[in-house]
Amino acid sequence: MAHIFQRRKQPIIEAIGQTMVFLSLVGAVLYGGGWYPDGLLWQVLAKASAVSFLVLFVLFTSQSSNHLLLLLALTASVLGDVLLAIPAENSFLRGLLAFFVAHVFYVGLFLKNRLSFELVSSTRMQASTLILVSAGVGVFLLYRGNIGSMLFPVIAYSVVLTLMATSALFSRFPVRLVGTGAVLFLVSDSILGAQTFLDVNLGGSLSVWVTYYLGQLFLALGVMLYDERPTHFGGYRFD
Repeated sequence: MAHIFQRRKQPIIEAIGQTMVFLSLVGAVLYGGGWYPDGLLWQVLAKASAVSFLVLFVLFTSQSSNHLLLLLALTASVLGDVLLAIPAENSFLRGLLAFFVAHVFYVGLFLKNRLSFELVSSTRMQASTLILVSAGVGVFLLYRGNIGSMLFPVIAYSVVLTLMATSALFSRFPVRLVGTGAVLFLVSDSILGAQTFLDVNLGGSLSVWVTYYLGQLFLALGVMLYDERPTHFGGYRFD
């Protein structure tokens, strides 16, 4: 199995990875702009394509167990995207469960790569405190809102989402990418929750999509570009 996670990749493999990231961006723009043929199938395909190409990016360029955890998180996210896009009974709850699983993989990844306590900066501590306070306020508002039978699933999801964001801030991955990505993911789900359960308009579906996609993109790039792997000429690393 060691040959799968070799230390160096050929330029062609890295070029394929770059292409997958580009196609992911194209898919995200097409879905966000609504530039796809009419019909539910095309809508689902357009939505799923954005993160699916990130999955392929990780798959083609994987070299470590960290990348495997990222792959699993992104794959569960694609499933969540599809389930939320299909107007079926309990589709929202099933999509929520898929993203719950995605966040569990993300938490496992970040805890596996946690910083030593003495290396945690005050900025990271302050940011995580702000996230925890914001999450507490959000849960309180949802509890007071018209959420009904979804209260327990949404609170459970909020807990793992908050844990994902805070553990990302305490990981060794570059905070400007992974930390920002985790916060954007948190913002996206917060907007979705407010619009779904509190009847608050915070930019509609486009604001949810933009923050969600950028969150996933930054998380994927932050993990893939960090690892201590030397690259060939033309490699996709920019750190």
